Amino acid sequence: VVLGLGLATLVAPTDGSPCIRVLPYTPGVRIAGIMLEASKQDVQQNYSDERDCPDGIASLLEWGNPNVNDDRGSSTNPGVLTDIFARVGGSNPDRTVSTDVIMRIHSSNVVGDNLWLWRADHVNLQPGETANYPLNPSDEASKLPRVSDHYYQVMKDECKVATGLIVNGDDVTIHGLAVEHTEEHLTIWNGERGNVRFYQSELPYDVSHASFGAKGYTGYMVASHVKDHDAQAVGVYSNFRDYIVTVDTAIRHPIEETKGKEINVEEAPLSGGKSDMVKDAFVVHLDNFGRIMSVVNGKGGEASEQGKPVRVAVGVDSLN
Repeated sequence: VVLGLGLATLVAPTDGSPCIRVLPYTPGVRIAGIMLEASKQDVQQNYSDERDCPDGIASLLEWGNPNVNDDRGSSTNPGVLTDIFARVGGSNPDRTVSTDVIMRIHSSNVVGDNLWLWRADHVNLQPGETANYPLNPSDEASKLPRVSDHYYQVMKDECKVATGLIVNGDDVTIHGLAVEHTEEHLTIWNGERGNVRFYQSELPYDVSHASFGAKGYTGYMVASHVKDHDAQAVGVYSNFRDYIVTVDTAIRHPIEETKGKEINVEEAPLSGGKSDMVKDAFVVHLDNFGRIMSVVNGKGGEASEQGKPVRVAVGVDSLN
């Protein structure tokens, strides 16, 4: 059991190894009440131990090992993550802090309850620094909105992290999951029989269309080989602050014609097919530029009116 009192903060080592690693074949581990924080990575530093970062991908929490494929865990004694919060930037004014992925779950039979994985959209000011928005409203040198005198708004290529959550294990359940502002797919689900109840995702503010929309990145992506997945109450929001970005679809999962086939999910059809994997999904255009063109697999309509949700009540089959 790892229990933090008052959201104890663990800062990641500078060699890319995680704040916490649960070794494979270790059922029943409980982790709760912890804040995980990224650090500035030392690119010249070798990983201290192959077990810390065996595939060279830096993260803040690793459950299991990416090179172990038969870690089934225990359905009667699952691993549990409760009240886990992670941040890449924020309290640390250094905008060069980074990681590759915030959290990876390789083991099967893991349960998550209330997880918040955040790439900072704003950070504390450095000593003597002022907020980076125009003090004079007529100043055209910056188009950043006036948010707060007390924060620096994160810009492109700062506080870098590609993905918030990657799930490789089977039978992973998460109730209450938030992933925000990462620069590629925010969540990638590779395991079978994943179960999610309530997912909140805000796309990054600072990306360009070339770096995000044109590459087909999404708020929630179920890999093309997955045959069984159940996500309900899935919300994805956009607030593209700096560039006009168009996202084809907020949520992508295999449809009947592609389930179980070896294809690139980004090349899968965006329309047609059944939707038994994602239910009660919606998208919202919060503010600023760009838009999300559809909710799930190209269905559901575009979110272009500020603050007005576009919903898919059950699944895309319910739409005409």
